[in-house]
Amino acid sequence: MNEEEKEQQEISLEKPSLFGMFLEPKKQFERLKDNPIILVPFIIIAVLTTIGMFVMMSQIDFIAQAPELANMGEDELMFVTIFTQVIFVITGILAPAVSILVSSFVYFMVAKIVKNDVSFKQLFSMNTFIYIISILGIFVNALAFFAVDNPDPEVYLTSLNSMIGADGALGVLFTSIEIFSIWNIILTAIGLQIVAKFSKGLSWGLVIGIFVVLTGFSMATAGVAEMIGTL
Repeated sequence: MNEEEKEQQEISLEKPSLFGMFLEPKKQFERLKDNPIILVPFIIIAVLTTIGMFVMMSQIDFIAQAPELANMGEDELMFVTIFTQVIFVITGILAPAVSILVSSFVYFMVAKIVKNDVSFKQLFSMNTFIYIISILGIFVNALAFFAVDNPDPEVYLTSLNSMIGADGALGVLFTSIEIFSIWNIILTAIGLQIVAKFSKGLSWGLVIGIFVVLTGFSMATAGVAEMIGTL
């Protein structure tokens, strides 16, 4: 056994670290390939997402976002504010679960098509660990909202649209071009090569293709909504 094989064996025997994804993602992918853990990392992801979403929503001026709320009484306004915050928090809990589950299923189906031997558990673990990057994005933007007067909850300050301020389909496009989303795409492509043993071309083609499809769908939806709003 050469030195490289010994090093790989030592890495695989260690447990992957969720926060190690920031500095040593390749090492974590190697570890979770042989030791895919889900429960504890997913609980941490859910808790951090909830906290991040709550902090972010606490900075939103709902009256400024929806002026019609100004006509409500104090009790009604408080109820609407609390209800909206609760909905965003619930979304924050469900979003990781849905995102991780769906993406893992898609990658698993592709693995079956190309006959790669990777388990659904490995892919679910991989996507759970990668999601920590999205949570960092939530916290960075939540903290940035403190410095902004009446921030728009639909536009992350780390996205291109925070500088351009476009609406409709273009707004969706520029909002999707975001620092942490790009980081997420890069790590997913690397993870698929290590965990699922996909080729470099298949890995990058898959993650970019999914990004383009989802962004295109969101742009089309926003465009239709804008057209209906002008009627």
